Amino acid sequence: MADNYTYDFQRLQQDAIRRAREMQARARVPDPPLNQGAPGPPAAPAAQPSTAPPQQHSAPAPQHVPAPEAGQQHEREPSFGPLSPVKDIFDSLMSDSERTLLLVLILLLTEEKADIGLIFALMYLVL
Repeated sequence: MADNYTYDFQRLQQDAIRRAREMQARARVPDPPLNQGAPGPPAAPAAQPSTAPPQQHSAPAPQHVPAPEAGQQHEREPSFGPLSPVKDIFDSLMSDSERTLLLVLILLLTEEKADIGLIFALMYLVL
């Protein structure tokens, strides 16, 4: 029985190591596409491929070359974009005081575990 426990424990350890390696591999793969779409850190893509080439010399180089071109094109457009959605959300919340009051009331009633029918009725009024 002790042998079975040891075998199961070793198998679980190996499985955990395998899953950790898979997650690390997945984490490394999306980095270049995220850097291509995200214009903010242009220095970061240069630093990441410098660490990646010891692992794979041919794969990161083709992905890194198009990244600055795409990053430079998108750099000018969304530079004001990240601030706008947050400002728009707060402006839309504060522009209609009745709607804001209903949303706060829904939040409070939800936290207090109030009648679900009342909460749904208030949600209908928000629409």
